[in-house]
Amino acid sequence: MAELNFDTGVVTFTVNGKCDITFNPTDSAFVERLFNAFDTLDKKQESYKAEIERMVDKREVFEIARRRDKEMREIVDGVFGQPVCAALFDTMNVYAMADGLPVWCNFMLAVMDVVDTTFAREQKATNPRIAKYTKKYHR
Repeated sequence: MAELNFDTGVVTFTVNGKCDITFNPTDSAFVERLFNAFDTLDKKQESYKAEIERMVDKREVFEIARRRDKEMREIVDGVFGQPVCAALFDTMNVYAMADGLPVWCNFMLAVMDVVDTTFAREQKATNPRIAKYTKKYHR
């Protein structure tokens, strides 16, 4: 039987040498999940900071951090449809800081950067390719 193959735009990235994530950076369903998750995570980050600041018993901070870490991991894993957080962050709480931001945020921003650059590149490539085929078939 003949086979037809075409590019779906699906790309696999190795993240920090720990796990692979696969997605099409221009898939609106993926991008919507990504941005919705980022908004949710950002709100949870603010809520977490406020909750920690109100704590009188500093030992409660650890329980809150564990609970919030679990919530955040579920949201991030949901974006990719697989458990990426266990491999990426191991036992580190995703609220841990690196480069001035929580590690969950660093990861999500890195994915958003891929989405932005891929969209820009694909937009530039779309018009010339369509023009080539339009010219060829509209004679």
